Amino acid sequence: MLREAENVVFVEGILSEVDLTERSFAKDGKNTDAISGTIKVLVETEKGTSEIPFNLFATKYTSKGGLNPAYESIKNVKDNFQSAAACGSKEDADRVRISKGQIRMNPYFNNAGKLVNQTRLSASFISKVTKNFTPKADFSLEFFVSNISPAIDKDGVEISPRRLNVTAIVPGYGGRVEEVPLVATSPNVVNALEKYWEVGKTYKANGRLNFTSEVKEVIEEVDFGEPIKKRFTSFVNELIITGGSQAPVDEEFAFSLEDIRTAMNERKARLEEQKNKPKKTSPAPAGQTSFGKGMDLGF
Repeated sequence: MLREAENVVFVEGILSEVDLTERSFAKDGKNTDAISGTIKVLVETEKGTSEIPFNLFATKYTSKGGLNPAYESIKNVKDNFQSAAACGSKEDADRVRISKGQIRMNPYFNNAGKLVNQTRLSASFISKVTKNFTPKADFSLEFFVSNISPAIDKDGVEISPRRLNVTAIVPGYGGRVEEVPLVATSPNVVNALEKYWEVGKTYKANGRLNFTSEVKEVIEEVDFGEPIKKRFTSFVNELIITGGSQAPVDEEFAFSLEDIRTAMNERKARLEEQKNKPKKTSPAPAGQTSFGKGMDLGF
């Protein structure tokens, strides 16, 4: 079985929103208490402003019957942390730190039957920051590279300045794999990846989270009368590579192609099963096309 890859998200910022609910669900014929929901953390740095969403979930008790520390941590956020949305001011909101979050993906089929791979972040432990507050939104990731390709626009033309899309296969708990989209935007990083990285190898990379939104206004002309103004919000959720290993991980610790292929086939089977279930309405972010430095890895 594939070992679990290094997958760590570190975020320090202002608690902007809290939406957590205590609930119960049936498991093995018994009611199981849990807490779940989302929080958002506002991160303001010299690189810009991001609002980072985290999905939180924990059962009240562990499998051994003891109180779950993750449940206690999340409930503490619900009961005792002050968000900017609740108090009406980011200056009065709590500063928080998440040091062991993880990148998770949420693959689903939209109404057109197209597979959408949505980036999600998860966390179990959140703490208040009372001193040495240093806003950041970083990640550290280990992965098997299945594709490296230039970023293109909707017409298939390569974007300028050049960017690279990297498809990272990230093994998680129980040997399951996530297909995580990464992007390189810095000219130095783009040049290094093109020169040194190879598809089919295992690498480590550091990066930053870029979760932003922008409200745009479009003027729609009409045959007569005043034009119609329409506003819409565009979202950018990017995992930007800022550095990493030049050489691949030693073969002894690298993820083998055979194991990755097996895990990806299992993932494909799960997705096919999901596709054949009754359709549910889901948000549909724009798809992404890639080409370039890749190879047929059998998945």
